[in-house]
Amino acid sequence: MKKTIFYIFLTLICYGCTQIPENATPVNKLPNIFPDYTDVTIPEEIAPLNFYVNDSSSCIYAEASDENGNKISASGKYADFDVDDWHNLISKNKGKKIKIKVTTKINGKWHEYLPFEIHVSNYNIDEYGVTYRKIAPGYQTFSLIGIYQRNLSNFDEKPLLESRALGGQCLNCHTPNRTNPDQYYVHVRGKNGATIIHTDGKDLIFNPKAESQNASLTYGSWHKDGKFCAFSQTKVYQCFYTGKDRLIEPYDEISDIVVLDLTNNQIITSPLLQTDSIETTPFFSADGKKIYFCSSYNYPVPAQYNKRKYSLCSIDFDAENGKLGNKVDTIINGIKWDKSICLPRPSYDGNYLVFSACDYGTNPVNRSEADLYIMDLKTDSVRKTNEINSEDSDAFHNWNSNSKWMLFCSKRLDGQYAYIYFTCLDDSGKFTKPFLLPQKAPQKMYGETLYSYNAPDFTAKNTETNYRNIYNNLLSEKRINIGLKK
Repeated sequence: MKKTIFYIFLTLICYGCTQIPENATPVNKLPNIFPDYTDVTIPEEIAPLNFYVNDSSSCIYAEASDENGNKISASGKYADFDVDDWHNLISKNKGKKIKIKVTTKINGKWHEYLPFEIHVSNYNIDEYGVTYRKIAPGYQTFSLIGIYQRNLSNFDEKPLLESRALGGQCLNCHTPNRTNPDQYYVHVRGKNGATIIHTDGKDLIFNPKAESQNASLTYGSWHKDGKFCAFSQTKVYQCFYTGKDRLIEPYDEISDIVVLDLTNNQIITSPLLQTDSIETTPFFSADGKKIYFCSSYNYPVPAQYNKRKYSLCSIDFDAENGKLGNKVDTIINGIKWDKSICLPRPSYDGNYLVFSACDYGTNPVNRSEADLYIMDLKTDSVRKTNEINSEDSDAFHNWNSNSKWMLFCSKRLDGQYAYIYFTCLDDSGKFTKPFLLPQKAPQKMYGETLYSYNAPDFTAKNTETNYRNIYNNLLSEKRINIGLKK
């Protein structure tokens, strides 16, 4: 009898949340929704922008419509649009607007808010999905680190590599070659540490330290032809704080820039990049003829870490002859700018370069003051991207293959956890309002997760990894040794 009453009660609740609202009372304001998708610009391929309404309603009814009268609806505790219906509507409205009308039921009565709009961009995102590392904010437990892939057109997520399947090793960033997962690399730290480079359908397990070098290949990027990778050879340490405002501060004790020649398994060095300064986070230009990186005087760490203000620098690279240039250009002087430049990311069309800047150091994701800046590579003009920055950390940005979309990580929701946002670079060179990576049940997902999203990038197609092969190779301790180019 009790079970019968329960199911009747549940049926009545569900029925009340699937009714089309009638005689709704107008509310002269926009709904307070989470995530905030009001007036955002989206690509045609993106998954449904499901959302909650932050009021005391027992259920909501959301209707998405276009100017031609096409419409879809979602009802329940939150707006959960059907994936196929969503894509059918969005695909008909490229370059146009979608109007979202929200009605909520409070104390048995319907209330209709003012509608808001979503803009469908003329520019496709042209990517299958995104990859990212999920990591607990304290970083103390390596077994909880994993690298994952998310399909952007729906909500499917799958692991690419997880530390618990690799003996609890620490996994560093997964980096594809300009969003192409046919080539990628991953770093594994710890007892069985290695640099895993996937190319030509094979997983190559490299010794992370090159011949006669005392630091490991760490942060890097691919040359456009896939024959070279630029890396910083870095010794990374972590400082853990006891206060509540900061949790962790990674810092480099030493760091130099090298280029790995994958044809000959040799690193290309230059005395200009093997100095007493700290050089880090290299990134190839769109044409592959230049390497951007960050450099700072090597103040003692951790005692004087707050004096490190990294400059944005570059050096030429000759891929045909495998040689670095004969001078280093300082593009932005961090000391004069009174900011530390981090993570330079040139767009793949060669037009722009976006970087983070914070008060000091080279880990902006841990610095609340970190903001994004954009440089026009044709005019060398630089501006702060106020249209997408927040009052908390904004960093870990990457471009999609057509350089019209950018993703980045931000802690703007709660100051502790970093989540992925997307923005479109419009024809005037301004970014559109960022929107949070859509989730099936966003409030549950973002409200209950214990992980930050870390070092995201786009992936052009579904990425496959051979867990067993990688794990066995790591345990075997067999490594490809890296020599020095003479």
